[in-house]
Amino acid sequence: MLDRFMRIWRQLNTATIGTDRYWSISLLNAAFYKDMIPFIADYAHGRCLDIGAGRLAWKNLLSPRVETYISGDVVLEDPRIDVVLDISTRLPFADESFDTVFCCSVLEHVRRPWEALSELCRILSPGGTLLISLPFILHLHDLPHDYYRFSIYGAEYLAHEAGFEIKKVAINGGFFHLMLNPVSIAFSVIFEVSRLHSLVPIFNRLWLALAEKLDRLFGLKDAFASNHIFALRKTVI
Repeated sequence: MLDRFMRIWRQLNTATIGTDRYWSISLLNAAFYKDMIPFIADYAHGRCLDIGAGRLAWKNLLSPRVETYISGDVVLEDPRIDVVLDISTRLPFADESFDTVFCCSVLEHVRRPWEALSELCRILSPGGTLLISLPFILHLHDLPHDYYRFSIYGAEYLAHEAGFEIKKVAINGGFFHLMLNPVSIAFSVIFEVSRLHSLVPIFNRLWLALAEKLDRLFGLKDAFASNHIFALRKTVI
């Protein structure tokens, strides 16, 4: 029974990632998307590199906000990826090549994330923006290459050391987000099996609203964050 449940959930993830529907299939997906939207709207501009782009989950949001969108990843998971690259080595771009770098859920998979941050700073233009998400309380994924979790204090330290100033930060998730997410997934699987696809986003919006209300009420958001989202500005010397 559990094996079948997990198989359907994995199939749903695989079928929807890279589409707008992916962001509505669970409470945490919906929360992450909601929290990331204002960062992209306010800070994405100019020539943009989406690094660790995977199956281009964020392209639909980034492309309309920037002049040039370039995607890169260590493997060609999607044939639309523009550049195959490895963030753990020197990137194949000249200094100050980009106005925006988007790096979502990537640095936990890099053995030396502090070096990767310095490299991202190198390829940004002076005053350019790094939009980055770093996980704090999150399940193991992409095994065995899952090395780190970042508290907000550790993330801020690494950002300053790499040559960034913090323009904006958002705490994504919270205690009740984590507790209610498995419930939201169970309902999504049930609706998927029952072919009631239209109910999936409706119920997950309700779960998200409930989680947000409870985390605000009990003050349990910061200590149980799923991710920290940053807008970092390359320091102009």
